[in-house]
Amino acid sequence: MHKRKLAAMTAVGLTAAVAVPTIAFGNARSNLGSFNFEQVANTPFTAQLTGGNEVPPSVDIDGRGAASVTFDIITAADAVTGAEVCWDLNYSAIDVPSFAHIHRGAAGVAGPIVVPFSNVTPTSSTGCVAMAPALAQEIMTTPANFYVNVHTAASPGGVIRGQLSKGPPPAGEAHLLPVPLRVYDSRNNSGAKIAPLETRTINLSSGVDGAGLSFIAVPPGATAAIVTLTVTETVGPGGFLRLYSAALSSQPATSAVNWAGNNQNLATTTQVAVDTTGSVKVTGGANSTHFVVDVIGYLF
Repeated sequence: MHKRKLAAMTAVGLTAAVAVPTIAFGNARSNLGSFNFEQVANTPFTAQLTGGNEVPPSVDIDGRGAASVTFDIITAADAVTGAEVCWDLNYSAIDVPSFAHIHRGAAGVAGPIVVPFSNVTPTSSTGCVAMAPALAQEIMTTPANFYVNVHTAASPGGVIRGQLSKGPPPAGEAHLLPVPLRVYDSRNNSGAKIAPLETRTINLSSGVDGAGLSFIAVPPGATAAIVTLTVTETVGPGGFLRLYSAALSSQPATSAVNWAGNNQNLATTTQVAVDTTGSVKVTGGANSTHFVVDVIGYLF
């Protein structure tokens, strides 16, 4: 297992301060599980969960969520042979869940449970459990043949579901997306420019590509996001935006992007810590502006 930390913050360049000690990441991999696994960066296997993916159809068709799953395998050359799986799930717009699992089954097929998840709360689940090495290897090799399923009393067969897929490989703790994903555009999402001292909470968990298709941007369990923050249609002789984790109760003293005139288009790429839901806050400084947030990767 690898410990979650922000040691790689300097890889992209940081223009906003991050108060790391005050942020709770709610990450399953912060603690070792059944085995004393080597602390390494793992490739996450992710799933985008929706009610529309369920077989049979879910009663909560608007339900949605996301899952991140990682595996560690101890080989026979080690003193002990075994494997461990860790997971982070977030979900919303569903009844209180009763269970969550990994099931065997391709898309459109209902299959048996192969990995039970514990610590299921009304909005999330996180944890680690020992499992058979052969099963862990099979899931890692053919993730599309397995799916994450969340169950409720009203939908005992499953309320939201998503097939597993292999996420981007790590570069240390950083994972770069194949293409940037747009998670927020004030010109579309709210239609209003952010005003001085106004704070907006932006969830980075999913975004859309150039074709308008939705994908996971920052999966559950990530500690930080690599983002491009753009200001456009700026107002006044100058202004700035602050970007920081939604877990912080007060804004930092530093800015993430600054402008110096009317109707400017400026962008900065930086890293920012996220809270347990993958959210950040943006606070306006002097004068108003539209702004855009694109995710290009995350720290896991």
